[in-house]
Amino acid sequence: MRLLDDRAAHYLTDDVLVLFGDDFTYMDASQYYQSLDNMIEYMNKNHGDKYFFRYSTPSDYVDALARHDVAWPTKYDDLFPYSDNPDAYWTGYYTSRPN
Repeated sequence: MRLLDDRAAHYLTDDVLVLFGDDFTYMDASQYYQSLDNMIEYMNKNHGDKYFFRYSTPSDYVDALARHDVAWPTKYDDLFPYSDNPDAYWTGYYTSRPN
C-alpha cells in the first residue's frame, strides 16, 4: 500500500487514476481481466476503509475531478523527463520541442 499512498499524495483530490496495461497486456485479455477482477475484489475487501477500486473510463475520471472545487494549475514548461515508476525515467520519447 505504500506505493499507492505515495502516488495518492501527489493528487489534489481523493480521486486517483491508476492505469493498467501496456502494448502487450491484452494478448490474453480474459486472463488479464480475471486477474484485475481478483485484484479489485481483494483490495476493496482488505483496504476498502481507505480506497475503493473500480473499472472506469477517462470521462468518468474527468467528471469526478470536476465535482471538486479545485483550482487546477496550468503547466507551461516541458513535461519531460517523465517518470512512470520510481527511478525509471523516459526522456525524448515524447517532446513538445521536436527537432
